[in-house]
Amino acid sequence: MPNLKATCDYRSVGCNRGTGAADIHATTDSIGFGGGRSVVVLVRDKGHHLYGDKGHHLYTASHHLPHTALVRCVSWVKQTRDEEVLVYGCNDGMVKMWFLQQPSRVLDVCKHTTGCITFLAALQLNGLIYVASCGTDSEIKVHTVVHTTSGETSDTNAEELAKKEDTISEVTSINVPKSGFGISCTLVPYKDTVVLATSTDDCLISLYHVTNTTCTFMVSLAGHEDWVRSLDIKIEDKDSISLVSGSQDNYIRIWDISPLNQHYNQADAFEIRKQMISMDGVEYCVRVENILLGHENWVTSVRWMNNGMILSASMDKTLIMWKKDEEGLWSEHVHVGEVGGNNLGLFGAFPVRDCNMVISYSFQGAFQAWTSSPGSEETWSGVPMPGGHFNSVKDISWAPSGAFLVSASSDQSVRVSAQWKDKSWYEIARSQVHGHDMSCIDMISDTSYVSGSEEKVLRVFQAPTTFVSNLRNITGRVIDSTTDKDVVGAHIPALGLSNKAISASEMDQKPPEEVEYAGTATVKDYEMPYQVAFAPAQLSQPPVEEILLQNTLWPEVHKLYGHGYEVYQCTAAPNGRIIATSCKASQPAFAAIILWDSNSYEKQQELVYHKLTVTSLRFSPDSTKLLSVSRDREWVVWNIQTFTILAKSPPRSHARIIWDCAWYLDGSDSFVTVSRDKKLLVWDRTSEQGTVSESGNVSESACRWEVGARGNYEVSPTAVDASREGYLAVGFEDGLISILRRYGQEVCLILQFDRSACPTLTINAVRWRCGEPHELAAGSDDNQVVVFKINFSEENEEETNCSR
Repeated sequence: MPNLKATCDYRSVGCNRGTGAADIHATTDSIGFGGGRSVVVLVRDKGHHLYGDKGHHLYTASHHLPHTALVRCVSWVKQTRDEEVLVYGCNDGMVKMWFLQQPSRVLDVCKHTTGCITFLAALQLNGLIYVASCGTDSEIKVHTVVHTTSGETSDTNAEELAKKEDTISEVTSINVPKSGFGISCTLVPYKDTVVLATSTDDCLISLYHVTNTTCTFMVSLAGHEDWVRSLDIKIEDKDSISLVSGSQDNYIRIWDISPLNQHYNQADAFEIRKQMISMDGVEYCVRVENILLGHENWVTSVRWMNNGMILSASMDKTLIMWKKDEEGLWSEHVHVGEVGGNNLGLFGAFPVRDCNMVISYSFQGAFQAWTSSPGSEETWSGVPMPGGHFNSVKDISWAPSGAFLVSASSDQSVRVSAQWKDKSWYEIARSQVHGHDMSCIDMISDTSYVSGSEEKVLRVFQAPTTFVSNLRNITGRVIDSTTDKDVVGAHIPALGLSNKAISASEMDQKPPEEVEYAGTATVKDYEMPYQVAFAPAQLSQPPVEEILLQNTLWPEVHKLYGHGYEVYQCTAAPNGRIIATSCKASQPAFAAIILWDSNSYEKQQELVYHKLTVTSLRFSPDSTKLLSVSRDREWVVWNIQTFTILAKSPPRSHARIIWDCAWYLDGSDSFVTVSRDKKLLVWDRTSEQGTVSESGNVSESACRWEVGARGNYEVSPTAVDASREGYLAVGFEDGLISILRRYGQEVCLILQFDRSACPTLTINAVRWRCGEPHELAAGSDDNQVVVFKINFSEENEEETNCSR
């Protein structure tokens, strides 16, 4: 039996929606964020060159921690130097602490009684980690965790230290008045104590003085006219504290908290309201230092930068870096962001340690990064960042050459991922942005695919010439191009769902001219049939988010009409000549499979047998047979040349819905089915005799497939695919992935993927990479697309486990 080892080569997932869903480590620049029901850590490549293409990637997904509920917010523990400790809160009310250093471990900090966690802040001081958590249960909790750094553990018994570190104490539980909830919070060390700032849904900011045993309310700060979405606080010189707040009223306020004897002269200070507080017997004055207005929509994030500037992010899709001049006045220093596209705004932003790069995360889960040019603090340009879907991944498909991977998601988009020349993976195109949730996709050739969504129409897309050339520049792969040489891109018209082709000749047209009408006014006389921000770009590195949103669409070339309900499944024959599709069905009249000619895109035939939705369709390797499985618990093998049934499943072979199927690629005509009844069955062809009637019914003596091997599991298998070496990749309902192989009449477990490497929700599709038999891709309901590299070794005599 062979030894196998799987490593995660690529993990694509978008950041969850919400302020506080991502955070950056103060010293290592690692980014932690919630992606679906997982916590993902992006690690910065220390050898990356920010300027110029040096073949290094900026960030890669290095760590992954699954959870049982949606991860709502994350926060790195401050003041931990190079040690990485991440706190995260979830929709189930749990707050957990993840120690990333080996041996990695997870600690349950607390649980809010009802509702979800809305924001977190964490800080280490004097061997204690302070954790503040806001929840929708009208409570703001503060806990302490006894923590000893790795450098202090050499002379301590490991077991006793573990017990000591697991000591958790609740300092306080603050009740939000009028059944409200906390929106944001932040912590800062002050001498040997901690200052906690919180904001609630009454538009107030509250300050607390926290020790390891007490929490004392100090003052409430009024001024904002809407929810305060973000707070950040830092210690200035002479023991003064600076607090910055960003609100949905579009304003940013800077608050100064200074000892009374150090307060500025009132005649020289801009003051609206002054309040007094006391900490450790010292009187402090709290006042508004400045009010900043520069954003046109909600301010969702504010951060102090190490160089003294303030970084703010807004739902207006922009970032602003504010700088204080010698006279104490704040003004915009750098303004970056998006122009156009269909993004709805930014949820947060943070700077890297040396302040030469800022990173934001958007409503659609994308990370965007801008870096300053050498020798210039005012010139900033975008750099590529990892990203992914922000909703369930329903289907995936490799290009026949294996050059790239396409994925279709409920986030209404199709994304194209490929390897850069340095072998790192990136999204290189967003070929389809739709108005309906995507349900299925399959590549017809290297430059065309068919996709279906929650509508009755299937759509066929063809790659423009710019994609073919950029794929060659970015990955070094050359694909056979059958595209229209004149088509350079696509755009979506206003209120439209179809990607309209843009030709090179149209791009060469003159810009709109102003024409005078009736001598009273001038209007734009558009010679071009559309107004679009598309601009073809020749890329040598993966595109940034702005280019992905505007310049990487594929034009739609055909629509396929024929189904009565929403399209559920589609597949293309290996020879690329036939497409088979199915739709949702609750009665036999709508459960028909439609075959399409991929050259003329005309309907060839309807295959009628199934009674309910056909859940999966697979063509045989020689493209002469089609295997279909259905919710009616039956499978059928069709002869595509005669459009007749070759065989159908024996009665009660599966007791529940059949989720997926796959042909073996060794020419044996064997195939495998997986079902909700927790069975995997391998079917072998045993005879080929008799004829099939004109009605399509199979006779008793016709072709027959019988169960040749079986596997029984504790969790339902939901997706399956076979490699050319005979390995079966199986995805399960709980997100786990296994590699199986048939030995005699049993299907044996060869490799069980690590839980930490797998998604947490149902695997919807698994596909071996074409031309690369040791690479496997999977798409899941946890918003993830994952590519695994599997290392095969020489066969040995070790025992193989024939059960999961």
